[in-house]
Amino acid sequence: MSSSAGVMSSPTDAGRDGMSPVPGLETGGMVGPPAPVEVPRSPALSRAALTPLTPLLIVLVALAAAVLIPNLYSDVNGLDPYQLRASGVAIALLIVVMLVPGLARARLVFVSIVTVTLSWSAFQAASAVLGHLGVRQTGDQANLYQSLAWFAVTVVVLLFLRLAPLESRPRLRLLHFGRPALALTAGGILLFVFVTLLIPAGLLGREGLAIPALARDSIWLVPANMLQAAAQELQFRGLLLGSLEKVTTPLLANLGQATVFALAHLAIVYQGPEAPLVVVTALLGVLLGLATQKTNSLWPAIAVHMVADVAVFAAVLPGLYGF
Repeated sequence: MSSSAGVMSSPTDAGRDGMSPVPGLETGGMVGPPAPVEVPRSPALSRAALTPLTPLLIVLVALAAAVLIPNLYSDVNGLDPYQLRASGVAIALLIVVMLVPGLARARLVFVSIVTVTLSWSAFQAASAVLGHLGVRQTGDQANLYQSLAWFAVTVVVLLFLRLAPLESRPRLRLLHFGRPALALTAGGILLFVFVTLLIPAGLLGREGLAIPALARDSIWLVPANMLQAAAQELQFRGLLLGSLEKVTTPLLANLGQATVFALAHLAIVYQGPEAPLVVVTALLGVLLGLATQKTNSLWPAIAVHMVADVAVFAAVLPGLYGF
């Protein structure tokens, strides 16, 4: 018979033996209600996640004022033929952010905005500059030269950022292209082409595709649209998304870049019959950003955006503008 037989275990002994002690017994107190458990707030809605977006909101308001207020005057082109005012405001705000240590976390975001505005100014100015240099160009040729300027400014900024320390660079996701990225690229392209073909021609203001005109213009406009798509993906799903991800949650970063993507199109690209497409652009921005995050690759977004722009040029714009 064990020497411990008949000896009652203390609560402490019971805890050591693996049994759970009765709450309150070890202290002799009464068993009270459990302490309230604080439920943590969702990271996507926390103040810490939202605060870094404040500088982005400030720069968007400033740019909106810079772009829209001069439109109250009758001679908009005389005020700013290349829309340099947007780039000037963005660069001025970036200088302020670079000089204020407390705004260091927002610097990459402001660099992203400067890239968007400066590349658009280059797009606007390229044709006129070449004209002053004596280069003769048709409208389609001018579009290609402008697109090259747009893409070139974007690449120059990205190369400049390579000089920054590794931990300070945004994630561009250009070095990865696995099977998920390949599958999403193929599926996205097929889906976009399928949806485009389903749209009745009458809704686009045309009876059919003007094949001779498309064949004539495609030599210049297809590469132009592909360059524009690549530049925009490098700017928004590459530089801006990667910059926002360093200061806030992935969800808010994606929504932030898609918002800027849509507003940029509304302010400087979509005019006339194209304006309602800004809603589609915002949704496309969210989907392309999500694809970039899930596959850890920018290439699916670049490929799908290229196909989208070429499809819009070939099937949508001719009906909307009658050419």
